[in-house]
Parts: sequence; structure tokens; C-alpha cells
Amino acid sequence: MKKDIPLTIESITDADEKECRISSPKQIHSILRDIAESGTNAALYYNAKRDFIMTTILDLDEDGLWVEPGHSATENHHIGESHKITLVSSHNHVKVQCAANAASIVTYDDQPAFFLPMPTSLYRLQRREYFRLSLLPSEYLRCIIETGRPKAPGTQEPPPQITIPVMDISGGGIGLVFMEDEFGLETGTLYQNCRIDLPEIGPIEVNLIVRNIIPLSTNKLGKTMKRAGCEFKNIDGPTTLKLQRFITDKQRLMAANASALL
Repeated sequence: MKKDIPLTIESITDADEKECRISSPKQIHSILRDIAESGTNAALYYNAKRDFIMTTILDLDEDGLWVEPGHSATENHHIGESHKITLVSSHNHVKVQCAANAASIVTYDDQPAFFLPMPTSLYRLQRREYFRLSLLPSEYLRCIIETGRPKAPGTQEPPPQITIPVMDISGGGIGLVFMEDEFGLETGTLYQNCRIDLPEIGPIEVNLIVRNIIPLSTNKLGKTMKRAGCEFKNIDGPTTLKLQRFITDKQRLMAANASALL
């Protein structure tokens, strides 16, 4: 049974431009038509904060596509004023993503809808899949990230650092959890020489690029907890082996604990 595709927005890399970009109007129309006819869910992201609504594509023609509006009048108002729209869905179990510079408030079949201009390009983002190990809060790892250069160039003083909890980990990256405004993580930013201590295994040093930041929950004070999905960049063989060993050991321990409860 295949997993659902997470409809998180992706940062487009140079490699994606070469390997994943579709610019043929005929192909773009065909993919979007299949998504519309299958009723596949989509996420419509808007504004600089990348807020989003869940939607579906109602119909399309050569000029653009109609999508369902959100349930909130306030959200729909902000979408109508946004000049940066990103639509994320899936096609044949591969994530697809396209952008538009506007979403006009119109009617479709006598119902409110948004009309998006037909995109000039579309990305089929088929990533390599890794098993993702989710950790309990009491098991969260710690990722130490250097946030800048040493305060005094030429001295031995280390650069500023932040420590962020790791809520999940795989052979391809990690998920960092934090409260909004707690850290200045930005999508697309590369953080070098990040350190993670793996219990019973030892420390690893990796380069991380933030691929997406999504909300998880909101507390009573109105503060939102978020997850930053980070990809390992140029990871070496010994580090990969340490990761695989850590994940395998945790899986075995989880399986043993589950068997003990039977």
C-alpha cells in the first residue's frame, strides 16, 4: 500500500530545474486535467508566510484553472490579494507543484471559486524515499547549528550556535521542531557543519538545507509549533552508516517493546 504524498511546498533546486521541470503546455494541461478528473486533493499556498488551504481543481481550459475556495472568508480575501500562489498536488503518486502570480475570485457553476492562470511550468518532484523514524518527545535528539561567523575574525572563539530538537530522522534528512519566532530558520537556507549526537553511536556532522516549514499545532497562547524539514547535503559514507545503524537499532528496540506488550 502506497503512502499519501505530503502536500508540503518544496524549494526548487538547480537540479529540479534540469530534471523535474515540465514546460510543454500540452503536458502541463494533461497532468492538471488528470488531477482535476480524479478529484485529487491539492494545497494552495499563498503569501510570504506560506499559509495554505486544502482544495481541489474543479476544471481547466487553455487559459487557466478553477479551484475550490477555502472555508474562511478572511483566508479567501488574503488569497485574492496575494501575488505569489503555489499549488501542490500529486499525479501518479508523484508530487507536482506549480506557481501563479494571482488567484482571481470568480464563480464556477454558480459557486464561488478561484481562477489561476495556466502555469508556464510545472514540476514533478519524485524524491528518493527513506524510512523516517519518528521520535517520542522524551527521545528527541539535539541538532547544533552554527548561525554565523565568529564574533572576532581570526580568534579561536566559536561562531554563534543554536540547538534545536530533532523530532524525526531518516537517511535523507531530519525534522526540526520549534515554536514560531524561536529561531530564524528559512526555507532554502544551507546550514553547514551541523552536529547531531546519536545515542550509543556517537556524533555526526552534516550539512542541512531547509526544504519546507509547516505548522504542527497552536497552543493556548496562540503560538504555533512548526516542523522544518531538512535535507542532508553531500553526506559521506561513514555518516550514512552511522545513521543507518542508529535507525536500525531504534527499530529493533521498538519492535521488541511492542512484542513485550502482546
